[in-house]
Amino acid sequence: MFKKIAIAILVLLLAAVAGLAGYAGYYYNKYVDIDTIYPGVYIQGMDVSGMSLQEAQKKIDDYSAKAGKHTVTLQVGERECSFSLGEVGLHCTSPDAASRAYSMGRSGNIIDQILDVHQLESSKVDFPLTYAVDENQVRIGVNALARQFLAEKKDATIKRKKGKFLVTDEVVGIDIDFDQNADKLISLLKAENWEPQSITFPMDYKEDKPAHTKAELDTIQDVLGTFTTSYAGSAEGRCANVENGASLINGTVLYPGEEFSVYKAVSPFSKENGYQLAGSYENGSTIQTYGGGICQVSTTLYNAVLRAELKVVERQNHSMTVHYVELSEDAAIAGTQKDFKFKNNLDTPIYIFGKTEDKQIKFTIYGKEYRDKDRTIEFVSKTKSEIAPKEEIIKDNTLKKGKKVVEKQGKTGYRAELWKVIHQKGKEDELEKVNSSYYISTPSVIRVGTKEEKKKKKDETNKSSGNEGEIVTESLDTNN
Repeated sequence: MFKKIAIAILVLLLAAVAGLAGYAGYYYNKYVDIDTIYPGVYIQGMDVSGMSLQEAQKKIDDYSAKAGKHTVTLQVGERECSFSLGEVGLHCTSPDAASRAYSMGRSGNIIDQILDVHQLESSKVDFPLTYAVDENQVRIGVNALARQFLAEKKDATIKRKKGKFLVTDEVVGIDIDFDQNADKLISLLKAENWEPQSITFPMDYKEDKPAHTKAELDTIQDVLGTFTTSYAGSAEGRCANVENGASLINGTVLYPGEEFSVYKAVSPFSKENGYQLAGSYENGSTIQTYGGGICQVSTTLYNAVLRAELKVVERQNHSMTVHYVELSEDAAIAGTQKDFKFKNNLDTPIYIFGKTEDKQIKFTIYGKEYRDKDRTIEFVSKTKSEIAPKEEIIKDNTLKKGKKVVEKQGKTGYRAELWKVIHQKGKEDELEKVNSSYYISTPSVIRVGTKEEKKKKKDETNKSSGNEGEIVTESLDTNN
């Protein structure tokens, strides 16, 4: 009985050994004894089972090439530019991934190999790929591409053309530390477990905001004040000076709180600055100077400013009267001694438009209307007193005794005031004195003859020449 049991056990053992041998033979022949990567082996999530070493390496190369096409998008505000990872030297730092995948299950004895291959079927093995970039190429790429984001700060601009305002946008200044941003990007690309993929990299930058914006200038739409004077009949040089002065002021923008000086805007008075010789007042006389007539430019602007009701900072009248405006409506320019200055005391910017046409100069001040539509103003010149010119007698021994010649016509002097009359709904509501002016009188210069006549011969008739006491006028008509 015991012998039969022993034989049965032996038979079973032999059967088991035969089965195990057959099982081992099956795995060895089907999986182990092959020249390809075993089932269950992956590289970077890619199934490479059944591939030769060369095929697996090509799989890696193709993946790396695709990875190099991923982009890094540099971003500054709403602007973007990009470069590919391949352009900054992306390369695989796992050169042995294919050989490691191929060697999986090929170490140890036959039994070990069989067991390893069997285990791979149920639990896969994945060999990750690691990548790096060329740091120097990253720095070069950041410096080269991001430089386009740099911007110099610029205020918005405005000009008037063909009856319309053209306003440009402001430009925000952009400053970038390229090295600092490159270091930050490199750290990101070197981070643990980083995988090649397209990324957006918001760059660090500093903004330098402009002082004035398009939104501010867009408020300039309304006529706040305008005034026109004529320079018809002026000499050629004076006409040129009026036109040159108007062009130098035209297009001026004054922001809230800013002050404007006519003298600073139109000087220097030189040929190089576009001026010609023309008559000017100096110490009660008229002389030829570069810029003669510039006071008409200042005066015209002064009256436009009054009608815009801006704050007058400095204004002085001429020493003598001028013909192109009423008394006390003038504003003289004389070096730094006499200037016309005003200030934009509004909450919004203003634009000065100057134009000369048909021997007329016109200034219009544009801005945002701030006054009641039912309120109107007018200006009234009032003469307080007149100062008659005196006579200055010069004895002239080249003129026949009793003969008089007016060498220079005197001018009447005045004391005058300018008043602003404010109307509300068509009715006079308020009077406001704007200024007081004093214009000197200048004497008439008269040459009186003192030359004695020779005694006539007895045979000459005693007839009068008709010139005794005759006055001849020689005056200079000035348009200052």
